[in-house]
Amino acid sequence: MKPPLRPLLLALLCTAPFLAPAAPLDVTPDTLIERANLLRDARERPWDPATGRLGNLRQVHIIANDCTVRVVSGAENRLFLGRGSFSVTEDTLVADRQRRALPPVRDVTIAAGPAAPAIPRLGADTGAVCFTLQLATAHEMLVRGDRLALLFDRVELPVLRISLNPSADMRLWFYGVRLGLLSLSSNAWAKAGGTGQIEWLKLHSTQSSSALLFHDMNARHVGVSALTTGARFSIRIGQDTDAGYYQPARAPGAIAHQYPIWIDGPVNALKVPAGRVDALPLTGALRDETRALQQDVMGRAGPMPVLPAPDPSAAPAPTVRAASGEPLSPRQRVSDVLQPVLLPGMALGKVDLWKDGAALEGRAPNDQAVRQFVKDLQRSGEVRNPQVAWIRAEGERVAFRVLVTFLCAAPGEPSRCLPATGSSYTREQVEDALRPVLGSAVTLTRLDLVDGALVTLEGRGSEADVRAAMERVRNELPWLEASSSGMGNGSFSARLRMVCTTPPRAAGICAAPGPQR
Repeated sequence: MKPPLRPLLLALLCTAPFLAPAAPLDVTPDTLIERANLLRDARERPWDPATGRLGNLRQVHIIANDCTVRVVSGAENRLFLGRGSFSVTEDTLVADRQRRALPPVRDVTIAAGPAAPAIPRLGADTGAVCFTLQLATAHEMLVRGDRLALLFDRVELPVLRISLNPSADMRLWFYGVRLGLLSLSSNAWAKAGGTGQIEWLKLHSTQSSSALLFHDMNARHVGVSALTTGARFSIRIGQDTDAGYYQPARAPGAIAHQYPIWIDGPVNALKVPAGRVDALPLTGALRDETRALQQDVMGRAGPMPVLPAPDPSAAPAPTVRAASGEPLSPRQRVSDVLQPVLLPGMALGKVDLWKDGAALEGRAPNDQAVRQFVKDLQRSGEVRNPQVAWIRAEGERVAFRVLVTFLCAAPGEPSRCLPATGSSYTREQVEDALRPVLGSAVTLTRLDLVDGALVTLEGRGSEADVRAAMERVRNELPWLEASSSGMGNGSFSARLRMVCTTPPRAAGICAAPGPQR
C-alpha cells in the first residue's frame, strides 16, 4: 500500500531546504513600497552633497521658480546642475541618519542658492534646464515652483509619490516611464500628463485649477479622488484596467457636473463608490491639449543629455520587473516557504504582516481546501495557531483569509525554536538544553516529552530554588512556555509547552535560532 502523498509533502517541507519555485504575490501599493524600501536599504550609496551625490535618498523637496527640471533613472542619486545656481540642504531626521545595521536614509531640499563648485554641470549655463536629478532610490517628491516645467524622462522606479504644493502654472510630463506606483497629489495650479506603463496610478486634487490628464498612460489600477470641484481628470480604461473615482460630496442636483473625468475607453467601467461624478468620453480637444503639454515640456527640456558614468560600485537602476539578486521581501519569503503546504488549485495573493504574525489571503477551489490548508499549516512547523478569519465565495472558487503566528518576531528574524537536528524533537534534546538552566540546586528526577509538544517535569529542591529555576526557564528559554507547576515537601512538578513542535529548518520563515542564553 502506498503511503499518503500529503504527509510525505509535509515531511519534505519540515526536513529539506525550501526548493519550491517562488510564486509572486499580487502587486499592491504596500508590496511596491516595501520593495522600494528594500532596494534603498540594500546597500549604502555615496553621500557627498558637495559633489552632487545624494546617498540613500528617500525624499526630495524641489523649490524652483521659472525653471525646467529633468528627472531620470540611474544607479546613484545624483544632482547635475545646468542653468543657474542651486544648493542642496539636508532635511533628514537624526534618527534616520543613525539607524543601526542599515544605511542612513537621506531627505534633501534642492532650491536656488549658492552652488557647490564641485557639483558637475550638464550643458551650457545658457540652456533651458536648471538641473537634472538622477534617482535610484528616492520615492517621495515635494514640488513647488511658479512656471516650473518638470520632465520625468523614462524614469523606472517601484514607487514615485509626488505632491505639488501651491504654485502657479506648473507643468509636468511623464515620458515613457515604467513605474510600479505613481501617486500624484495636486494642490497647485498645475497641468500634468504622460505616457508609459504603471501598475497603480493614483490621482488626487485639492485645487480646482488642476488638470491631471493621463489618458495616454497604460495602468492596471487607477484611483482618482478630489476634495474640490472643478479639477479635471482624464484616464485610460483598458480591457484589464480597474478604475474608480471617489469624491465624498453627497449634495443632490447637478453637483456631479463639477467633478468631470474624461475616459479613453468604456465610460461605464468607471466605479464610483461614493458621491457622483460626470464621466465623459475623451474628446479631440482634450487630446490636443495634452499633446500641446507634451510638446511644451519636452521642448523646454531638449534632448536627453549624456550623463557621466556611474560609480563602478553602484548597483543597477531598479525597475518594476523583479531581477535576480534583489532583496527578498518578508512577505515574499512567507509566500515562498508556504508554497508546498498549499493544496492543488490554491494560491496566495497577499500577506499582511504585523508583529509576530500575519494574515494570508488567497483563493482556493472550495472551503474544504482552506480548512485542510489550516491543518497542514499547523503540522508544517513554520507557524503556530493558524485559524480561518473568513471564507467568501467568488464564482466557482472561494477567497480566504487565514491568521497565523510566527515562531519569530518577523520573517527572517531568529527563530524561538530549540536548535536541534532531525524531523522531530527527542526527550534527550529537550533534557540536554533544560538541565543547565535548572541549575545544580534542583534535582530533575523525571522528564517526559508528550507528542512532541508537552514537557512534563518532576524533581526535588527547596521552594526558593525551584522558583528561581522556573524563573530562569521563563527568561532564558524562549522555546518553552509555562503551563502549570506545583511544589511542596521538597518536590515539584511542572508542565511546559514547546513553542515549536519540530526543529527549525534552514530555509524557513524564520532564520536560524540565535544563541541560547
